[in-house]
Amino acid sequence: MATPRGATQWSDFAWQGFSLQVPEAWNLGRMEGDRYSGYARLDDPEIVRVELEWRTVRAQATESVEALVGRYLDSLEKKAGKGGLRFAARRRVDFLRERRFAAGPDCETFTWEADFRAHNLAWRTPGGRIVLLRLLSRLDERPSPVLDRVFASLGDHAGDETWPWSVYGMRFAMPAAFTLESHKLHSGHLQLTFERGKEQLRVQRLSLANLLLKGATLAQWYPAFFCRDLRDLETEIGAGQVGGHAALEVSGRPRSRWRQLLRPLPWINPRPRLYLDARVWSCPDSDKICLVDHLFRQEADRGDLAQRLADGYVCHQQNPQAESGVDAQLPADAE
Repeated sequence: MATPRGATQWSDFAWQGFSLQVPEAWNLGRMEGDRYSGYARLDDPEIVRVELEWRTVRAQATESVEALVGRYLDSLEKKAGKGGLRFAARRRVDFLRERRFAAGPDCETFTWEADFRAHNLAWRTPGGRIVLLRLLSRLDERPSPVLDRVFASLGDHAGDETWPWSVYGMRFAMPAAFTLESHKLHSGHLQLTFERGKEQLRVQRLSLANLLLKGATLAQWYPAFFCRDLRDLETEIGAGQVGGHAALEVSGRPRSRWRQLLRPLPWINPRPRLYLDARVWSCPDSDKICLVDHLFRQEADRGDLAQRLADGYVCHQQNPQAESGVDAQLPADAE
């Protein structure tokens, strides 16, 4: 179904247990920290649009959201003064239709203006985190028509068994016990690596599948492309299915110690001997190759994590969400 002209395309953004819906043109520009304390920023092609900050607070912490907002605004006013900028703030501004964020001891909505205009939500979440969500616009823009949807979509999944992750259109659900250890967010190759003790889960997506395969089958391409990752494993490749796509089911066991001694290895901190359970499939709808790897120490730990993670992986958008008449670029209409 074609999207109406002028409609906003929406996408999900989910990171470190938080989730948002944002216009598709807004993409991750910067991130830092971990699930306990961190920062993420979403930009459109021109300016910063959304900033998300969070930190975990002790259950016995008594400082109110109101006091935190007061300190935050005092700090901004001082910075603006040093930069010679006019600063104006309004507190307890009811600019949202989302009633769960009504003013109360655990929540405050407020605005400020300096070189930009910012609509803000400070919230002590049920998951025990303080989050500040900020949506920015230029001073010559009217209040954003996407504002309500962005704020209403904010969710904290800190208490859930699985957390959503979504970045650059790669969407999946990860058991909350696995923590993000590393990420590679290149234009043609996305990879997020998660760990739980000695276990590791890797989720990857490669663009331009047709170009990468060059007429080869997925079973021919996979061991050649990932030869370095598979060099310590003896693998078997079988047939499976993920999301209606034909998939590879890859099983790997550590090579024998003798086989490993026949080639150079680090004598200090040698690579751990790990088993592998993986799912690999090509999605023709998005022209992407998708991979889920589960690495573990004992054969008894195999389980079905790889298949469950792959089954929850969204490799292509089946029902594009659009809201007619809403411009994701926030046109600069003079006030």
